[in-house]
Amino acid sequence: MDIILTGRNLNLDESLKEYVFKKLNKLQRVYDGIHKCEAILEEAKIRKNIEIILHIDHSTLVVKESSEDIYSAIDAAAHKLKNQLRKLSGKVASKRRGKGILSKMISRVRSPEDAQASEEKGRIISASSFADKPMLPEEAKLELDLMNKSFIMFKNAATGEANVLYKRSDGNHGLIEPDF
Repeated sequence: MDIILTGRNLNLDESLKEYVFKKLNKLQRVYDGIHKCEAILEEAKIRKNIEIILHIDHSTLVVKESSEDIYSAIDAAAHKLKNQLRKLSGKVASKRRGKGILSKMISRVRSPEDAQASEEKGRIISASSFADKPMLPEEAKLELDLMNKSFIMFKNAATGEANVLYKRSDGNHGLIEPDF
């Protein structure tokens, strides 16, 4: 991570530089996608201001703090950035997990109501086997085999229509395409 320090109306002595470097390098532990960091330290009458700009993977984080003591302003700004990076890290992790894995896990868990309803014959039981992304029938077949379900409803990427792919009793797969 590149760190750029700028002082406006403020003398940047070695101890202050080391303190800022130490605080900003700790941010690398929270989120490793930081490319560049700009810290602008400024003195305005009795207030000391700091502005930290982090350039990360696909966005930029900006934090501004002011205090009578420059070290407390640095601490407060670093704390704010740490919280923002933790929040961002959580968002990135949840996007990586994806909806597909979660929906597969949920579809395999049966609730007590489902077990009781399956014992009663002739009732309509809702089944959640719908793919949330457009795919080709070959991809739907692979998804169906992974889910251990008897059918999957999906949006055909080639035609844009809603299709249903189901397992037949002879071991083959059937494809239902609407004809409106």
